[in-house]
Amino acid sequence: MPPSNEEHTGTRIAQARRERGLTQQGLALRATVSKSLLSKVECGQRPASPSLVAACARALRVTPADLLGQPYTKELRRDRLDEVIQPIRASMENWDIALDWQVPARPVALIRSDMERVLERRRQADYLPMAVDLPALIDECVQAVHTTGGEEQRQAHECLAWAFRCVFTLAWSFGYSDLATVALLRLSWSAPRADEPGLAAMYGYLRAQTTFASGRYDLGMRVVDQTLHDLEGQDSRDAAGLSAMAGVLQLRAAVIAGRLKDSGQVEARVSEARALAERTGETASYGVGWGPTNVGVHAVAIACDLEDYDRAVQLADEVRFPRGWDRSRAGRHWLDLGRANVWTGDASRALSCLQRARRTAPQQTRYHPTTREAVTALRSRERSRSSELAAFADWVGL
Repeated sequence: MPPSNEEHTGTRIAQARRERGLTQQGLALRATVSKSLLSKVECGQRPASPSLVAACARALRVTPADLLGQPYTKELRRDRLDEVIQPIRASMENWDIALDWQVPARPVALIRSDMERVLERRRQADYLPMAVDLPALIDECVQAVHTTGGEEQRQAHECLAWAFRCVFTLAWSFGYSDLATVALLRLSWSAPRADEPGLAAMYGYLRAQTTFASGRYDLGMRVVDQTLHDLEGQDSRDAAGLSAMAGVLQLRAAVIAGRLKDSGQVEARVSEARALAERTGETASYGVGWGPTNVGVHAVAIACDLEDYDRAVQLADEVRFPRGWDRSRAGRHWLDLGRANVWTGDASRALSCLQRARRTAPQQTRYHPTTREAVTALRSRERSRSSELAAFADWVGL
């Protein structure tokens, strides 16, 4: 068992529960979760699933980040990632007023080229250089949208929308929910001005994601369906991109259905996504890795949400990553598979998957709550101290 003073999500749930004067049975009833499962999570024997964390947070009237211990300040400071957040916050203060620059902004074509490199770093979960570049790019984009016109101005709005999308990724990944909310609001302002329906769809996609934290899955599903409805009949400069956005929206709906334990809705949504993927093939339009592979990795993640972990392991055997595929999504897949193997009791394979996630997307893996939950559960079950697991736990910050 882990030392009694070790802090993890389960201990934070227990502490918040006691502060509310609740028994385990009382919290289980409020959160509509199993008392047996809650007991195992609190003592670190079972990883806390995202849906359980959201349910407990809502019942306890705290945020999921409170229970997860995010942001992981000590680790962020160790990697010097905390230093890049404040400049981003400062850059997000302005979006609608021209700056008092003594020199003109660079041509939008050059700004766009740099933004494409930042978007590629986002796809590859290379967060530090992305974070370093964003503040200056946001300022340049803001200046460009207020000092240009016509197509150049439209492209400046598009670059600004992509910058806000990248800030959302950073903030969400590191547990800065307030900054993620600001980024989403800024995206809602810039996306319509870019005159690109795929970016408006991106806003709906991310807005639905924020409902995961509150457990408002009903709202998330309505957001997805409204966004899909708004996409119908739209023209775009990137027709394949609109199909990709429709596909990822269907997958988002499938994830929501999985957390609602609605297997019928999961099957219907995944089928819609799979049919779209067969028509489009693999593409990276709108900065999302879309295609049959994305459908496959989501099927694994959704099986975990449905608590069908044996099925998740089986489905993972069918996943093959194309050369150059998104490291961010691949890394998340290995984390999901690691979580599934924790639940099925295959500790060796679980750790192997976590190590694979680390090699694929190290920054994402270190700061993802799933990593910590899986490591905590593995440590609680080990009969003899594993040097490999201990080294991995130390790398994570546990």
